[in-house]
Amino acid sequence: MIDKTMKDKIPSHFFICLLLTLFLAIFYNTVTNMAGIYIASDLGGSQEISVYPMVFFGLGNALSIPLTNPLADRTGPIKLLINGLLLYTLFSILCSLAPTFFIFNLFRFGLGLSSGLFYILCRRLLIAFSPEEKLNNYLFIMIIMYVIVPVLGGCFGAWIAYESHWSWIFYVNEPVSLFLAAYFWFLFRNIDPLPTEPIPCFDKLGYLFFAIGIGSLITALTLSQELDWYRSLSFLFLMAIGIPSLFFFMILQFKNPMPLLELKLLKSPLLFFSLLNLAILFSAYFGMIILIALWLNIYVNYSAVWIAVLLCAMIIGGSIAYLAAKGLLRRFDPRLTLALAIIAFGSSCYYSTYFDVDVDFFHLAVARFLSGIGLGLFLVPILNLSLKSYGPDRSTPIFTLFQVVRSCSSSLGAGLYVILWQRRQIFFHERLGEGLNVFSPLTTQYFHRASNRFYLLQDQSLEQLNIFLDKQATSLALNDTFGCMGYILTGLFILLLASFLIIPRLRDC
Repeated sequence: MIDKTMKDKIPSHFFICLLLTLFLAIFYNTVTNMAGIYIASDLGGSQEISVYPMVFFGLGNALSIPLTNPLADRTGPIKLLINGLLLYTLFSILCSLAPTFFIFNLFRFGLGLSSGLFYILCRRLLIAFSPEEKLNNYLFIMIIMYVIVPVLGGCFGAWIAYESHWSWIFYVNEPVSLFLAAYFWFLFRNIDPLPTEPIPCFDKLGYLFFAIGIGSLITALTLSQELDWYRSLSFLFLMAIGIPSLFFFMILQFKNPMPLLELKLLKSPLLFFSLLNLAILFSAYFGMIILIALWLNIYVNYSAVWIAVLLCAMIIGGSIAYLAAKGLLRRFDPRLTLALAIIAFGSSCYYSTYFDVDVDFFHLAVARFLSGIGLGLFLVPILNLSLKSYGPDRSTPIFTLFQVVRSCSSSLGAGLYVILWQRRQIFFHERLGEGLNVFSPLTTQYFHRASNRFYLLQDQSLEQLNIFLDKQATSLALNDTFGCMGYILTGLFILLLASFLIIPRLRDC
């Protein structure tokens, strides 16, 4: 434990640098949201797989988060933070120099692996070193960063990639992370608290099964569309090793007295319910921002800068909602605030089902504003409900579970919703194209007008017709995807209402 005298000696800039370290981890999670289109086209990838950098960054986070506390117990949290920042700087350099899109995704995975340490370490160091009267303020800033920073990251990446070159996204990051590593090394490397109890053995076998299981399943589901699902031996192989590995990992965690992830905590209905909400809402949130960015950039001719301006509506809505959430939590059951968040997210989804290629900026901004309200409202009550399930004594393993679920759901949400959108594009392209034949009056009229009014050759007319068809098909596919998201959120809202029957009074949990 750290005594009060040592806490008083810690300068305020130490906590600013800790929060800046966490800022880097959250910021560079979504920095390739819109910039991924430019990165993929420059490095030999297609627009359909531009979501991969976000997915594999999240996968890296998910694999390193469970390692953080065991490694910090052995090396010290400050030294581990320094090593993580050095690795983060190295992978940032490698990302900016990547020769191919495949290599770039490997380095993005490494960047996620190194930055995943920051989520647990920053909270641990804030709790260990901050004075009690300032701790709540620092935790308040930490949570609001989860609301605002992901959108800022996407906007920044879009602006840099559009105005200059995508590699500058990582060049500007490198001196900041290197400065932070030097700062912690020169000033604070010797203040790591000494362990007062024997350090338990690390569950190496459990982590092996966890890494194989999570890594294989997320990779298989992300690549499933390109691998052609069950027709691919690679997909079948990844699923065949991923599902049993995850099953064995769960068995080991229930039997191990010092588990890597305390899955026994999920016996609490309140914690299980909280993490289920976190998984669904975070996957929906990442699906929303990815789909809108891809659709507007590829098919509606919005520049990356205008999409970034549009997403700023999420920041406004999220900031207002987050401040309102604090007041609501003081007076009401946290599930009421969570219900408002689900309603806001669902309203944004159902509102987006009416978009077409002629949608104006105002309607797009309204939908983003609603989703920003949902984002600002759901994080605080979910974290509150999670911690209420067992109390402050179990906050560390609960927060670790919280971060693992967040990382996995953001990766899967970004990948699976894009796959659903792509599959619905193909469906609507076929259905709309079936009526465009030589016997259709509309087709005859189109070719006549293209030839006589616009002087297009037949091949040019066909190409232009296919472009029109793509735009309409992707618009209808987007409507279906948001509709599916809305149905999922409606089911979650019904489950939330049912939770009042199962868990009527939180203080008894």
